[in-house]
Amino acid sequence: MRAMRTIGKALLTWGIVASLSLDGGGALARSSRKPKASAADVQQASKLLTDGKAALIAKTIEPAKTLFEDAYRKNPSAEVLFQLGKLAEAEGRMVAAQDVMRRYLHETAGDEEGPDQKEAQRIAQLVSAPAGEVHVLGARGAWVVVDDHLVGALPLPLPLLLESGNHRIIVELGDQRIEEQVKALPGQTVEMRFNQKTGTVVVSVPPALVLFLDGDFTAENQKSLTQAVGKVLAKDRQVVVPGEKALKLKPQLTDCLQTASCLAELANANEALYVLRVRAKRVPPAPVPASATPAGQPPTVDKASWQFDLEVFDPSVGDIAGKTSVRCDDCAVEQAFQSASATLGTVVQQSASRARGSVEISSKPSGADVFLGGEKVGVTPYKASRFVGSVPLELRLLGQPPFSSTLTIEAGQVAQVEAVLSKPGDDAPEPDPKLPPPVVKAPVYRTEVMPRPKWRLALGGSLIGLGVLSLGFGISALQANGKSVLNPICPDGKTVCQQIYDTGKVGGGLTVFGLAAMAGGMVTVVLPGSKQQVQVSTALSPSMMGLAAFGTY
Repeated sequence: MRAMRTIGKALLTWGIVASLSLDGGGALARSSRKPKASAADVQQASKLLTDGKAALIAKTIEPAKTLFEDAYRKNPSAEVLFQLGKLAEAEGRMVAAQDVMRRYLHETAGDEEGPDQKEAQRIAQLVSAPAGEVHVLGARGAWVVVDDHLVGALPLPLPLLLESGNHRIIVELGDQRIEEQVKALPGQTVEMRFNQKTGTVVVSVPPALVLFLDGDFTAENQKSLTQAVGKVLAKDRQVVVPGEKALKLKPQLTDCLQTASCLAELANANEALYVLRVRAKRVPPAPVPASATPAGQPPTVDKASWQFDLEVFDPSVGDIAGKTSVRCDDCAVEQAFQSASATLGTVVQQSASRARGSVEISSKPSGADVFLGGEKVGVTPYKASRFVGSVPLELRLLGQPPFSSTLTIEAGQVAQVEAVLSKPGDDAPEPDPKLPPPVVKAPVYRTEVMPRPKWRLALGGSLIGLGVLSLGFGISALQANGKSVLNPICPDGKTVCQQIYDTGKVGGGLTVFGLAAMAGGMVTVVLPGSKQQVQVSTALSPSMMGLAAFGTY
């Protein structure tokens, strides 16, 4: 009994929520002492521990990890466990460091407080990432490895504290290794039972409910009401996750918790069945005159009137599953909280039994926003589970008129809506079906000669002009060929000489060139333009008679 009282005090100190109350938990707690190591193992572990400390000081993490884990396997002492916590801190695994340090503090509880305990308390109180707890149960003496890090030996006096997310848990006993994946969530506790005989693992995840407290609550009031609600829900193996812990996974939702979509997203992120909201209003009692208290009577207990508004939100439906109000007049704080928590448990049970149906909503075109009861719940095509009853439906799509209707949901039935959203102008009258359809004929083509390009006209004119000029010079040279001319001065400077022109070759060349240039210019100017095929339409309409050109190519 004395051992149980010691353990109960330690569990209260560290806030462990009913973890050892499960089957076999008490037996594990009572046998939490590790097997004694032999003298040789203790000596080897001491040497490994010394070398590991030196490696850790030198910041050689991998060698230090190997040395500390080997030392712990030789002698699973609290001193080696402390060094495993310091190693996790050096690696930046703060949640893992806090997990090891709180178990170190538990094992050394009652000892004289030394520097190691103060350091462990410092690490345990640091702010870290969101974390959840995992009970690991199995054969006594088996080693527990989390994500390739040795963290302890079974039985563990406290559940593992793991950072939110997926983790790989390995339990080793001799040559046998059993491995299983587990997901840790803030404020939640998972139980893992490893059966070494069958090599199987049973994972138990109790249903979680997120709890938000609003209104006239002090910090102490919130803690008291959370505990009262937790006791009521624990009867159905359900756990309560305070809202501030749940928001650690989705801090961006803090400012939109009044909307159904945000509550559903938060609940789904925490894998919670419901979101519970409690709003409290405290009305102080009228002052009691001093004369009203008989002499010698104990002072009157502080009482007041409390008004509690309770809501249960179902994320699978995206709507309030149940709500009620409860009033406690002239009640002490504890009495008022007990009354509210008991009522909340009843509302949760009633919410779980509400009849449900399904809705399937589509639209043409798709992608329209779906509003049920004035709350946006998604876009078309939309499928979901809803509570039985009638709810206003509205579809909205930019550039189109909204669609409004009333959706009636029956138990176990599917309510279907196929909305046609029309754009402006879509209401134009369709062609009269009595008129015969227009006759579509094969396209007809014709050949057209295109105009001569300007560059050809310019080139041809230039060639003709050059040819005329050359022809003129050529004819003049031919005419002067063979004629004589008197030169008054001869080479000897004494007599008059007679010279004869020899321009036949030059005249002939210029004449031929002139004729060729004129011919080329004329051909360039006279040749017609290119030919192209032009598509024409032969279809007749009341506004068109004849052919209409559709295009060229």
